[in-house]
Amino acid sequence: MTNTLHCGPARRGRPKTRDAAGLRQSIIDSACQAFTELGFAKTSTAEIARRAKISKRTLYEIFPDKKQLFAAVIGEHYYLLLDLPRPEGERCTPEAALFRIFRLDISEQEHQTREALLNLMIRESVLFPELAEYLYQTKAIRSRELLRQWLYHQHLQGGLTVEDIDVCTGMLMDIVFGALLPRRRDQDADARPLRIAHIKQRIRITLAGMSALGSSPSQSSAAQRSSAVIKP
Repeated sequence: MTNTLHCGPARRGRPKTRDAAGLRQSIIDSACQAFTELGFAKTSTAEIARRAKISKRTLYEIFPDKKQLFAAVIGEHYYLLLDLPRPEGERCTPEAALFRIFRLDISEQEHQTREALLNLMIRESVLFPELAEYLYQTKAIRSRELLRQWLYHQHLQGGLTVEDIDVCTGMLMDIVFGALLPRRRDQDADARPLRIAHIKQRIRITLAGMSALGSSPSQSSAAQRSSAVIKP
């Protein structure tokens, strides 16, 4: 059975009044359900309007095209993939921070929703490359950019040594999302915890390698740390 995105509570009947925010959320929830069940190509604006119990005219007043609506659905759930930016003044080790950033200790329901989101993004990006480009252009997807900024800040603060910020960003993204990408449903209760444990260990190994680089005399001063990294 395929995981589905949790797109808000089911609604019965047409509500008498809805404020602008509530109407927008209703449309996003309805689009989320339709995109997950039918895919981007087979989901029409008429179907989304029907599920949201509004006219197509009202839908177009809020979302002028289907791509914009798809981006809103992805943006609504993107917190499940990356928890950035981090709270101001957060005090924890880089290891603990990365575990939180990549949401490695979420609930089973959140995990299933995340898997459905990844399935949706991968499937539609393969079928419609222009859709993936649109998500990046509109910043519906900002994971690489946000992680890059966090690494840069950690580097300047001396928490991490980052010799090449772009390489380190890509490496962490590959380590985590390469393991999280849905391949087949876990068949037993121990499969997901084991997969998460492996991801955490890979992050620890990566951080250990970065720490080893930081022990070099050439990386000892804060000024040298600042000049070694590519600025965002």
